[in-house]
Amino acid sequence: MKKIIYKLQNRFMRTCYNDINYDTLQKMLNNNSNIVLIDVRTKDEFQYNHLNGAINIPVQDFSEALIKKKINNKNTVIIVYCEYGGRSKKAVKKLIKMGYNNVYNLDGGIDGI
Repeated sequence: MKKIIYKLQNRFMRTCYNDINYDTLQKMLNNNSNIVLIDVRTKDEFQYNHLNGAINIPVQDFSEALIKKKINNKNTVIIVYCEYGGRSKKAVKKLIKMGYNNVYNLDGGIDGI
């Protein structure tokens, strides 16, 4: 039974957010200044290179309390990215579980730009 529930949750989580490419990200940023960019890479990776305006919250540091401090409105548009897209997908799933509704993953991460 637990395996079935886990598979259903995984399938549901994959469809709860949208992957977007860099062109779509740029259009969204041009049309909405209230978007929050979250870089989930390590602090060193972030210091080396990041998107303008992004905040750094390494995926291993994600906690509901920390996220609430940074983003208390659950309807805020949030775009998450990492190097290639793996860590950001994990972070997106965590944000959705926390109740955030408008979460996007930058497909291919910063390396895909």
